[in-house]
Amino acid sequence: MTISELGSVGELIGAIATVATLLYLALQIRANTLADKYKAINDIIDRIVGWQSRIANSTDLMEAWIQGTKSYNDLQIENKLRFSAIVFDIFTACEACLEAAKHGGIKSESSNAVKVIIGYLLKNQGVQEYWISVGLDTYAKDFVDQVNLIREDMKSDSYNENGPLPFHMPLTI
Repeated sequence: MTISELGSVGELIGAIATVATLLYLALQIRANTLADKYKAINDIIDRIVGWQSRIANSTDLMEAWIQGTKSYNDLQIENKLRFSAIVFDIFTACEACLEAAKHGGIKSESSNAVKVIIGYLLKNQGVQEYWISVGLDTYAKDFVDQVNLIREDMKSDSYNENGPLPFHMPLTI
């Protein structure tokens, strides 16, 4: 075999190795993307479970939540701060979910479920008051627009009268 033939064989082996490496990298990127999607939705679920646990385990937060869902504007400063912190945590988790959905980071079913949660939250008079007085200036414009669309949808029958606790606190509580 001549040097020229050996060079051709070397180029062929190099080309095969390059293609194999690219295929391996493509598979790794795909696996990492899938793992990132699961991590994103798990982080959002952890945040929602976290605030629910904090409310359930703290008398002060529970009182602030119950009073705040009825009327944000009537809260005393301490409970207004507590309520605002809870609602901020909820809305930022929802915002993160909807942002991830825009880029294919989570399934559309998950983002639709988050929109329903937002709708039920906004059934609370106090959350509505919070949104109008704080939310419009606190969150990203595209999230504000989505929430405002959900607020408009709430006026239809898509959200039944008694939503699931703790997202909607009926006034009888």
